[in-house]
Amino acid sequence: MILLRYCLGVGAVVLGVAALALAHDIRMWDTAVGRGDARYALEARDARWTAGTWLPRGLGATTLAINDDLAIRGAEQRFGIALATPRGFDNGRHRAQLRGEAYLELSNVVATGTRAQASRAGNLLGILAATDDSGSDAAAAERLAAETFDSAIRADATNTDAKVNLELLLRRIRVVGERDGGGTGAGDLGDSLAGAGSGKPGSGY
Repeated sequence: MILLRYCLGVGAVVLGVAALALAHDIRMWDTAVGRGDARYALEARDARWTAGTWLPRGLGATTLAINDDLAIRGAEQRFGIALATPRGFDNGRHRAQLRGEAYLELSNVVATGTRAQASRAGNLLGILAATDDSGSDAAAAERLAAETFDSAIRADATNTDAKVNLELLLRRIRVVGERDGGGTGAGDLGDSLAGAGSGKPGSGY
C-alpha cells in the first residue's frame, strides 16, 4: 500500500511537471508565432518562427495544431527569397537551388496542409512555374503554371490570387501566341502575378 501511494505520488508530480512544461511551451509558441509574423511584415527574409521549449519541439506545436501553419510560413518565406533572387554571375545556379528548395516546401504544404493552405501554396508553385526561365521550352512552363493555378482554384474556389494569375497567364499566352505564333517565355509575368507571398504569412487559412 505504501509503495502504491508512493508510485501514485510520483506519477502525480510527473504529470504536474509535464502539464507545467506544456503550458510554458504553448505560451512560447504563441509568442514566437506573433514575433515571427511581425518580423516577416518588416523584413521577410529575417523572420523566424522558433520557440525555446522545455519539451521536445513537436509536442507543443502538435498540441496547438500549428505544424501546418509553421510549414506554410516557412514555405512562403523560401518562395519570397527565391523569387527575389536575381540570376547572378553563376548562370543562375544559386537561384535555381533556392527555387528548388521553395518548390519542395510548397509541394509538401500542398500534400499535407488544409485545402486553403494547399491552394495558397499551389498558387505560389504556379508563380514559380510561370517565372521559370531556366529551360528552353517556354510553352511547357506556361502549361505547367496554368495547370497549377487551376489545381489551386479547385482546392479552394475563394483563392482570388490564383484566379487572377490564371487569367493573366492565359491572356499573355493568347497575346504572345497571336503575335509571335508561340510562347516566348513566362518570365516577364513576375511583376504582374498576384499573391507572391506578401502580407501576413498564413493569412486566410
